Amino acid sequence: MRSGAGTTRPSSVRHLYGPTLAVGLLGAFGAIAGAAHPWVRATSTVPGLPTIHASATGADLAPLASALGVVVLGAFGAVVATRGWVRRSLGAAVLVASVVIFVSAVHPGGATDVLTSGLSAKGWSGGGYRTSTEVWRWLVLACSVATALAGAATTRYGDQWAVMGSRYDAPRATLTSPEKPAEELTETDVWQAIDQGRDPTQAP
Repeated sequence: MRSGAGTTRPSSVRHLYGPTLAVGLLGAFGAIAGAAHPWVRATSTVPGLPTIHASATGADLAPLASALGVVVLGAFGAVVATRGWVRRSLGAAVLVASVVIFVSAVHPGGATDVLTSGLSAKGWSGGGYRTSTEVWRWLVLACSVATALAGAATTRYGDQWAVMGSRYDAPRATLTSPEKPAEELTETDVWQAIDQGRDPTQAP
């Protein structure tokens, strides 16, 4: 029986885990770095006077974007250690945070006040000045799109991905397992006995 055209194979879903996590973490780092650098620069040129420069960083213009970048980074770190609906909820939170970061980068506020204040602090006495948008703002926009896609993938497929450390969990106790002499106990039997509150070295 052939699967439908829109069906995603389980193996393909599992293979999305690593790339999704990598994109999410790199995107979060990029958003944090981009928000810490200048988004807009202003230059005032007056004949006979030195050229004056001022800049406004992403943290100045969109502090929420800067803070949410840290939240997204922490959420993807938590994705590694969670499972099921908790992991999918983290993906949804990342998606929402990424949308807010994108909107904040598209519509940053208060650039004029920050730039004129910076120019005035360097001796600017008024008049015109030129402004330019820096590449760091576009980096934040691109990274927010990347983390949004990674968050959406986590929301959709996160409960089907592997869970870190499950192979190292202590074997669960099985109350129906037969008792064995101490010299015949395996490592699994020892863990089961400890989980049941028994001393594995003592004969039943």
